[in-house]
Amino acid sequence: MSGVIIRGTTKLIGIIGDPIAQAKSPAAVNPLFAARGADIVSVPLHVPARDLATIWAGLRAMPNLVGFGITLPHKQTAIDLCDSLDPVAARVGAVNFVRRERDGSFRGYQFDGKGFVRGLQTKGIAINGRDALIVGAGGASVAIAFALIEAGAKGITVSNRTIEKAKALADSVNAAFGRNVARAGNAEPETGQLVVNATSLGLNETDALPINPDLLQPGMTLAEVIAQPETTRLLALAAEKGVETHSGMHMITGQADLTVDHICELWS
Repeated sequence: MSGVIIRGTTKLIGIIGDPIAQAKSPAAVNPLFAARGADIVSVPLHVPARDLATIWAGLRAMPNLVGFGITLPHKQTAIDLCDSLDPVAARVGAVNFVRRERDGSFRGYQFDGKGFVRGLQTKGIAINGRDALIVGAGGASVAIAFALIEAGAKGITVSNRTIEKAKALADSVNAAFGRNVARAGNAEPETGQLVVNATSLGLNETDALPINPDLLQPGMTLAEVIAQPETTRLLALAAEKGVETHSGMHMITGQADLTVDHICELWS
């Protein structure tokens, strides 16, 4: 945390997970707090799953802890520990950020979708009027699907190993927006699409590929939610084919911006 000064007045935000060594958000948000002159610092907190409720009570009892990010495996279990939920978190059924409100209560937020979209926008990648293919139907996929439609995407195809989950996600998007903008389908990219790998396939070099790279072609964009490795095998294969690529690190950056905005709104 070079350049970060810790004082007795410094407010804390954490990032909780099990494990936590892979967490990248402190390195992303601390320079942003420093740039704003905010006396706030982010630190990783190793919270074993079996101890979540106990440690949560401890976090609540620390007045100078003003929020914390949440990573695996706590995103779903944290829902029931929050005092209130932002509508997006309630819709997705998962929390990845908690803010202490002025009354001391903990409110859960979900920045996966908005962070992903902000990352795309920062890099000038087109969303408005464009079709998207989302591979995966987990919590991140739900958040991203809603955020892409809100950002102007024309339509979304959801592909998942369990077709029922893909159909359920498409149905929930269509119900929320009052029109048919989403459908379940195969993981087969079409001309000009924004293709999103929202699965965990790619974390390891030996993982199966979530889509057939032979179907990728110039004019498409391949975007990852995986940030480590920053260039997955699928991204590398796409780049070789002249496809525009977008690392999951940009989603982390987008979420960092949202985290700092929300914390500074109340606590800077």
